[in-house]
Amino acid sequence: MPSNDTKFEMASIDKNDIAHLEITSVDSKTRQEVLRVTDLSAKAQYAKLGAAIKKDKRFVWWTLYVMLLVFSWGYDAGLSGVAIAFPEFRKHYGNYFADGEQWVIPALWQSLWNAASTIGQVFGGYAAGQFADVTGRKPLLYTAVFLSLASSFALVFAPNLPVLFVSKLLLGLAVGLSTATPPLYVTENAPASLRSTASSLTNVIIVFGFFASSMTGFGASKIHGPWSYRLAFCMTFLLPALFLCVLPFFPESPVWYIKKGREADARKAIVKLFGADTDVDERIEIIRVELQQAEAEANGKSQTSWKAIFSKENRTRTFVSVLGLQAQNCSGGYLLGKMNH
Repeated sequence: MPSNDTKFEMASIDKNDIAHLEITSVDSKTRQEVLRVTDLSAKAQYAKLGAAIKKDKRFVWWTLYVMLLVFSWGYDAGLSGVAIAFPEFRKHYGNYFADGEQWVIPALWQSLWNAASTIGQVFGGYAAGQFADVTGRKPLLYTAVFLSLASSFALVFAPNLPVLFVSKLLLGLAVGLSTATPPLYVTENAPASLRSTASSLTNVIIVFGFFASSMTGFGASKIHGPWSYRLAFCMTFLLPALFLCVLPFFPESPVWYIKKGREADARKAIVKLFGADTDVDERIEIIRVELQQAEAEANGKSQTSWKAIFSKENRTRTFVSVLGLQAQNCSGGYLLGKMNH
């Protein structure tokens, strides 16, 4: 028989304390399980990533394809400095400066040339955010490709600086769409095991774009005449043209289909994206759960303002998200690229 003191001690234990102990126990077990799965050596992490790539290799190939469009951002950014560095470019669009015995493009047009792409990218990125859920992801990719082809053609044969500026502005609009839409497609459809790796391709491919613009500029500098800079502009035409050849076979986002209540189309897209041997029902269920979670977060009062992303609990996540794309601006590459002339 328990003593009166024991009975008193048991009675004094609040139900909330018991619940807290149970939750603490569950959290402890969950934490241990998370550590077991995530606290891996570098070799084990690469092995795990390799297994995930092998399992969903069809999706990986589609990811590499659609992310190629992001290449245009890096190439276009590097192109501004490369083009002005060509003597023939300055001769064709500039004025002769007798004191310096050289052709010079007016400072105003240099500034507009360098700013045109950025202005277009702002509107292109905004348009992608506004229309991605309305039209789907694939129509935005078509728009980006056709805008890129048209603006590239205009860049090559622009007769004067105003036409050159408008062409660069349209190319920037295409770049904005190209930079926003592929990462959206990839991250929303990628399996959890590949999501972080797939999304990191954005910066990698942008850097390849910078590299390609430098190599193109170096090679084209050996050419005499107007085709020295026109060849650099032609590269902005080549990649979208190749991309367009495959785009008709590229599946629309299954996530977008589910959002629109088109499950039958989503199932077809999943098979096309992941292969016939994938568990379609499991993919559908994962999409539904993630959409429900996103909807619940969007409906929460604490998540409905811009202020929320800078709150104490979210500011670290916001900082990491922004830093990934903005850190390259601190390298000085843009400044050096504008000093070639």
